[in-house]
Order: sequence, then C-alpha cells, then structure tokens
Amino acid sequence: MTMLDWQTFVLQRRINRPSAEVLHAISNPAVFGSGAVLSSDADGALRLEEPFRRVGRLVVPVWRANARLTRKHGRRLAAVEIEISPSSAVDTELLIRPRARNPQGWSSRRLRQYFAHAHRSADDLTHLLGNTTYQPVAHVDGNV
Repeated sequence: MTMLDWQTFVLQRRINRPSAEVLHAISNPAVFGSGAVLSSDADGALRLEEPFRRVGRLVVPVWRANARLTRKHGRRLAAVEIEISPSSAVDTELLIRPRARNPQGWSSRRLRQYFAHAHRSADDLTHLLGNTTYQPVAHVDGNV
C-alpha cells in the first residue's frame, strides 16, 4: 500500500486575474453565497457551505470557504476547503484541500473519486473566476 503525503491532496491552480478582481467576484452572494454550486456534472458537484471569508490578519489577504464535493444523487464525497490568495500582482492562487483529518486512510475507490471530482472542480472554478467580467464601480462624478 502506498502512503500519500498530506500535500498530495491539495490541488493548486493559477487564475490569470489580479486578486482584487477575483475578490470582487467572490464577494457576490448571488453567485458565491451559501449553497452555491460552483462546479457540476453528471458525476457530482462542488457546493459552497458558506460564503468566502477573510482569515487572519496576514499581510497577504487570504479568503477561505468551506465546501463539499458530492457524488451522484448528492451524496457527500468529501468536505473541502477552498482558499484564494494573491500569487503575484497579476495572478491569484486557488487551493482546494480536504478537511478530513486522515484522507490517507481513504479507500482506493474514494481516492479515485476524490481526485477526479476535485481536479474537475478546481478546473471549473479556475475557469469561472478567470472569465468573470470585472466592472469597476463608477463614482457619482463619473470617475472610476
């Protein structure tokens, strides 16, 4: 039996948008509110359990939300945490990691399902956040 390190379960993606634009998108409760489905296909979905929230008082802002990966018919596959933080001035980092204490103990079937759903969900969420139209708020005097 192969033992997997904890880091193996963390999926990372780069969103080719500045973090301010991504933050503007995830702040929209109509799209990223509690219960929102962020990724879905015939095999399962990624559903937010809560809106994104800023964590800590770090120099670099970090935003997290709890979510769940579900199988067909809505059965829970894994509780996950989604984290969004700046990667550079022009890129944003997306992380998806399980909230389980010991995912190394999952069966091989559950591991295959987790990685298939988590990779698809990370790709879908990266696409969603990378293609969200950002409209700066216009001030009353017409300046942006």
